[in-house]
Amino acid sequence: MLKITKEQFKRTFNLVLIWIAVAVAFGIFYYLLPESLTLQTGENVPGILDSIYFSFVTILTIGYGDIIPHGITRFLTAIEGLVGWVLFGIIVYKVVTVKEDVILKEIHNLSNEQYLSRVRNYLFISNTNLVRFMKRVEAKKLVGEEAVYELGIISTTLRSNIEDATRFMCRNKNSISSEMSKEELVLLIDLVNRDISSLMDAIKMLPKNYSKDKMLNENISKIVEAGENIYKSCNISPNDKRTEDLKSSYTELKKLKSLK
Repeated sequence: MLKITKEQFKRTFNLVLIWIAVAVAFGIFYYLLPESLTLQTGENVPGILDSIYFSFVTILTIGYGDIIPHGITRFLTAIEGLVGWVLFGIIVYKVVTVKEDVILKEIHNLSNEQYLSRVRNYLFISNTNLVRFMKRVEAKKLVGEEAVYELGIISTTLRSNIEDATRFMCRNKNSISSEMSKEELVLLIDLVNRDISSLMDAIKMLPKNYSKDKMLNENISKIVEAGENIYKSCNISPNDKRTEDLKSSYTELKKLKSLK
């Protein structure tokens, strides 16, 4: 079901009021002009309501013919008809535009929900891979360079997922049509924070020479960069401790990367 905002309804309603006001104004003007309107019988139009009635018939381009304009009024009725068509066209355009805006917003929101769901799922999968990696290292199934290489592969996927999450948060922060709710933002931050924490735990299980691995180091750098973009570019700072926890996690990850 389409939901029209109060502002959209107000703009359209104001146009309708302008259209009515123009019709009433012309009707009053016809009434004030001497002998400008007559009935089919030749008698003058008896009252102002009849003049306003004629004005509405004219602006709607109905033309019953029961009231006949004379003199300059004939030209005024042509002008009124033209003004009526223009105003009516603007009103129709506004109504159609409002519906299009509402439809586009609903499509955008649906796309956002699907994208957010996909980002959350990928972050969850990355964390599962990190937990599985740590269990294999603890069981001595992965040691030395093999462990470093596998964590590099896992971190590549994690880097991509965190960059997607960062882009999504930035895009919705700057969007005029839709913004993330605080609950959605907090949930996404929780998932990113959990992945960063798991990554740091996994890094601590590696041999001391892990920093020589180019792929792993580059991925860590990009993950840190993505995290900093959340605060610098997106300027996302809801009143929730989770954002500060995430900022601390990125700071610790940056320190961990600098260790040689």
